Amino acid sequence: MKYQENNDIEIGNWKLADVRNLEYILPFQLDQYLQMGWFRMGQTMFTTNFLIFNNEQFNALWLRIDLEKFELTPSQKKLLKQNSRFDLKVTSGQIDYQKEDLYYKYRESLSFSIAPSLQNLLTGNSLFDIFDSRHIEIYDNGSLIACGVFDVGDISAQGIVSVFDPAYRKFSLGKYLFLQKILFLKANGYKYFFPGYYVPGYGQFDYKLDMAKESTTFFDFGKKNWLPMNILADKHQPLRYIQAKLQSLSHLLLLNGFKTQLLQYNFFDICLVNSYADYGLLDVPLFLYCFPNSRQQEAIIVFNIFTDQFQFVICNKPFQSNIEEISGHYAKFLLKLDTIIFQHNDETLFVERLIEIVKS
Repeated sequence: MKYQENNDIEIGNWKLADVRNLEYILPFQLDQYLQMGWFRMGQTMFTTNFLIFNNEQFNALWLRIDLEKFELTPSQKKLLKQNSRFDLKVTSGQIDYQKEDLYYKYRESLSFSIAPSLQNLLTGNSLFDIFDSRHIEIYDNGSLIACGVFDVGDISAQGIVSVFDPAYRKFSLGKYLFLQKILFLKANGYKYFFPGYYVPGYGQFDYKLDMAKESTTFFDFGKKNWLPMNILADKHQPLRYIQAKLQSLSHLLLLNGFKTQLLQYNFFDICLVNSYADYGLLDVPLFLYCFPNSRQQEAIIVFNIFTDQFQFVICNKPFQSNIEEISGHYAKFLLKLDTIIFQHNDETLFVERLIEIVKS
């Protein structure tokens, strides 16, 4: 990892999906990563803008809670009162057999797969934890019934995981832990809490908005700034924005006698896998497929949300896939950008230039 002379982190070229393998991370560096829409994954920091559930693509919008603006709602006050019978401790974050047993109970109650152990979720294959973690532990008569993990920087914190005994489901311990993290951080002078991403249109993540609606902002990755949730629109969601731009361009091309296919690219986040991280593979979720007959390369049209430009590009095919391709998807090869033939932010001028190239 490279650092600038002032020890600020250096992102380099912004990507839609990226990962940093770290040997250490200082508190203020964690603050900086979080402010730029990055988050912890094991012993790495990563970012992504897109997720796939049941072969359908969704946006991943990173959230930030302004702790100075946060105020308890009546329902949250009721939840705190309801669970006041339990004992609460905040510890330095050691993993022991009680927490692993609790994690196992929680994991077995889920309808989807998560890491095999709490230790594996937090540290992966590493022997050391580079993050400064805290654990909120909830006890009922001396028995551990819930645990929430979060990492702290200088002025920010990221919420990593919350687990609870399924036998206590009626006490809403997931929300209770989320709330206790916020209250602890606010009481101790932290400015921001980053709870991870929200996925518009996929209800499993809606609870993150319900906890702090008035003080939550989202990261506009294309413009690199934080915006209030009440102005969230399609233009702030990279997937919808890219899709709308490419559909409009495809329609204009068709009017000019040039047919393209709008395809989902299955490997937009392959660079998050360590064995592929250093290849600089393509990270776009969608592209227009133009010339399907080339054996060595693919000619495609992508839309760059950072520059607001259409790009006609040539990609190499360094890895072949064994995934069965379904209609509307591209899964034959992993692609790597080779050359940007030309680019333009005006779709009419882009179409004119593309037609010139095809006819020449």
